Amino acid sequence: MKNFEKIIDKLACGDMSRNHFFKILNSCDYIDNTEINDIESLNCLGLDVDLKKDLITLNTRRRFWQEQRFCIIDIEVNGGSLSDSHIIEIGAVMLKNNEVMEEFHSLIYAPVLNEMIVNLTGITEEMLKDAPSEAQTLEKFRLFLGNSVFVAHNVEFDYMFLSHAYRRHGFPPLLNRKLCTIKFAMRTIKAERYGLQAMREILGLDHNIPHRALWDARSAAEVFKTACQNLPSEIKSTEDLIRFTKNSPAKAALIKQPRLNFDE
Repeated sequence: MKNFEKIIDKLACGDMSRNHFFKILNSCDYIDNTEINDIESLNCLGLDVDLKKDLITLNTRRRFWQEQRFCIIDIEVNGGSLSDSHIIEIGAVMLKNNEVMEEFHSLIYAPVLNEMIVNLTGITEEMLKDAPSEAQTLEKFRLFLGNSVFVAHNVEFDYMFLSHAYRRHGFPPLLNRKLCTIKFAMRTIKAERYGLQAMREILGLDHNIPHRALWDARSAAEVFKTACQNLPSEIKSTEDLIRFTKNSPAKAALIKQPRLNFDE
């Protein structure tokens, strides 16, 4: 994964020749046995790129963040291990210019749920018995996600769990750009704690059910929207925004109280 991210980080700084890009991309362990040789495949797998004069261009580098689609995602799983756990629920909210475009939600069949997961989420085996399979849901979700920016509260967990699930079913991994709302909030919202429940309290959210995928995705979407309101004016492009969230909070150019407006 690190080698793949290094390649995309280079692409985020400037265009790369087509042949060189595909050569180093297909040498990454993260890509595994997936041979990728064209722009259409990259876009289908989530990487928003274009080909201009034999140069690969990352569209998020040139696009204003207000024109970007951000998919805020949350998953619930039946365990903590990538190797022997499965996704039991996916919820997602698609935002553009801080407006909700559409939502995605699905429970996913799992044969067994332990008591801890049932108590935490309220999801029971009875609720999942007629739910679609993990593979079916992953196919539908990938169409919803498209090549938007993948956003989550603690994004590495959701991104890697989903990507591993895709590969487990013989699908290619995710290639979407990603952004963490915890790191984003740490740079733009003054708080002592940045967990999702703490953010709910700070933002005055009272319409959510904790530990259910769509409700948590909606909460993370509100965190994202509030953080966007507090962005420094020099943040212009989507890549500017992604880079801003990756920087150390201690080096933040701007941290202030959130300006709340949930009337829309």
